[in-house]
Amino acid sequence: MVNREVSLGRIRPGDRVLCVGGGRTPFTACLLAEKTGADVTVIDHDPTVIADAEAFISSWQLLKGQIRCKWQDGQEPGHDPYDIAHIALQVTPQAKVTEAMFQLAGCEKVLCRIPKPGMQDQYPEAFVQADCEACTDRVAHRGARMAAETVLFTKDAFVKEGAVG
Repeated sequence: MVNREVSLGRIRPGDRVLCVGGGRTPFTACLLAEKTGADVTVIDHDPTVIADAEAFISSWQLLKGQIRCKWQDGQEPGHDPYDIAHIALQVTPQAKVTEAMFQLAGCEKVLCRIPKPGMQDQYPEAFVQADCEACTDRVAHRGARMAAETVLFTKDAFVKEGAVG
């Protein structure tokens, strides 16, 4: 799944990636750094998971890229500049967080995992297929338990479709 997302987002060495919703085990963030050499910041709005997330990252023995972890809400990502954001499936509300990535975090691209049709009740504030008309591209995840696909939004397409302000 992460290999397809790296390709979809065209993540390269030195890119500044913001992973929103890393949780206690920010596995995707570690894989993104390892596979691309990108500088990854992983955030979570739950302050109780940060110590566990930092311990998980420290145990990874990263060969490429860098990762840092911090307590922060995806709707208020601050003004640190990022090239691309990756929004986890469980992050809510996905539309507002995506908007914040473009308006506040300076992202030009946002990767967002969306649930399988049968799982949408579990993720009521996630994007659904109909919401993704403004996406630039997408990649399907066959065999994934909950995520149907990852969609790529670019700032220009997201704004053009009226999804942002």
